[in-house]
Amino acid sequence: MTGAEIDTFTARLARFTDKGLGLGDAEALADKLVTRDRESDDRRLCLECFHLSGQSGKAWDCRNWQAAKVASRARDAQLSAALVTQLQRCDGFKEVNA
Repeated sequence: MTGAEIDTFTARLARFTDKGLGLGDAEALADKLVTRDRESDDRRLCLECFHLSGQSGKAWDCRNWQAAKVASRARDAQLSAALVTQLQRCDGFKEVNA
């Protein structure tokens, strides 16, 4: 990895563990995103999104659920771990540091 990739990896690792992922899962996802970035894949994780709130073990919610099209009502905007950790394209996505 380059220095920039290591910095990005480290920031992602911190974000993912802050959101409740275990270290092993967070490392695997951050590593997967290094490959994604190198391949210019435009898919994202909910974990990378500004609109994700909550954390694993409690509840993850999408605060931009209408644009993201993940629910028809705000109270139904809780997200599963499978969705939060899946690469996808989302109309409601906003980069955390944007």
